[in-house]
Amino acid sequence: MAAVYKKKYPIPMPDDAEIIDRRGKKLARWTNGKGQERTAEVLDDGRVQFVSDYWYIRYTDASGKMRRQSTGCRDKRTAEKVLADILSNVEKVKAGVMSQSEVAAVGHLDTPLDKHIKDYLADLAVKMIRGRRVSPKHIRHVRKELGRVVRECDFKTLRDIDRQALQRWMDKLARTPREPDDPDSHPLSARTINMHRSAVAAFCNWCVADGRLIANPLAGLPKAEESGPARKRRALTEDEIARLLKAAQERPLRDALTIRRGKNKGKLLAKVNCEERQRLERVGRERTLVYKFMILTGLRRGEVASLTVGALCLDETNPYVRIEGKHAKSGRAATLPLRGDLADDLCKHVDRLVGGGKAAPDTPLFDIDWRNLLRTFNLDLAAAGIPKRDAQGRTVDVHCLRHTFATLLARNGVSPSVAQKLMRHSDIRLTMNTYTHLHLADTANAVAALPTI
Repeated sequence: MAAVYKKKYPIPMPDDAEIIDRRGKKLARWTNGKGQERTAEVLDDGRVQFVSDYWYIRYTDASGKMRRQSTGCRDKRTAEKVLADILSNVEKVKAGVMSQSEVAAVGHLDTPLDKHIKDYLADLAVKMIRGRRVSPKHIRHVRKELGRVVRECDFKTLRDIDRQALQRWMDKLARTPREPDDPDSHPLSARTINMHRSAVAAFCNWCVADGRLIANPLAGLPKAEESGPARKRRALTEDEIARLLKAAQERPLRDALTIRRGKNKGKLLAKVNCEERQRLERVGRERTLVYKFMILTGLRRGEVASLTVGALCLDETNPYVRIEGKHAKSGRAATLPLRGDLADDLCKHVDRLVGGGKAAPDTPLFDIDWRNLLRTFNLDLAAAGIPKRDAQGRTVDVHCLRHTFATLLARNGVSPSVAQKLMRHSDIRLTMNTYTHLHLADTANAVAALPTI
């Protein structure tokens, strides 16, 4: 039989309890660990009868099983309403109007979205994709994107998530400048808007898989039109490569030697002890090698960060580096050749890494601050006199080193199919149209190479 009740159970008499008499009943009064005053009936055996703060319910479900659960309510009438709703759903299941899974989903509809999102992020944190866990960085991005959508669309519960509301929000973002008072401000890019859309859609798909929703309320929501690349990148010229590598080599020590204030401001007169000078020179060498490695292999930043000493095969006739599938963006393992001078540089680097001894295979190949690499790269660009953005609006960032690799391959006559394989692209159009940046001079040289007729 269905009922609403409070749990009662005996507990030991608290040490600081005061025994009082109220209406002929012996009661104990004490202050709990939270500073709250509690009162309970004293039992014949000297213990006290503790009564729960919340109301519980007891009922028989559609399968005939007795269920007991907390309502989370302190008010009896509210708890009775919870029980009435549950009994109504039980009758609907018995009548075939609803399924048990639908009833279970209904129970989640009014739970605050914050709790669902917290559970979703916790599930993401232990999820394995292609043999590796979802990165903390990705989880931070998802939390930020979900938080923004929920806040700006005023979604409080799963029941509130609405396709039309999200569509209106996406349209507004596409029209409204990020800084309305700034005449040079632009709306969010279509790609960024779609990242927010994907975050919410993935969350809803998880809710469906976890039985919290019957169907995804965002099904059929179109993506924002991405008519062009979110960012126009360019490849570095050979002169810029040389300047960048020189700046990366010299800047750590140069910055330490530079006077920042006073009459000698800007001069290289600061005192740096021998040990610190050697450390800064080592930092410059390693950073230069990282840039050179990325330019001559086309590996992405995350892929390079994952490399260990054991990934290098430098003693072979044709030295190479191995990328494990779990670290590659495509999820497929790959073997990439290393140019002779780069292999020599890596061999010296590994020797310095372990002081001439033998390095363990799992030793990280490079010891740099990967999280701040973009900031470091931008400072090196400035030191090299390379503009971050050119007159055509094209930008230079760390990923442009991969573009530089593809462009150098094309300029040096490497066939498109070989370039595609080295870039590890599934579509040759991505290699040739997005990553290869050829100018009129390059194509003019190709035409000039044609035979005389």
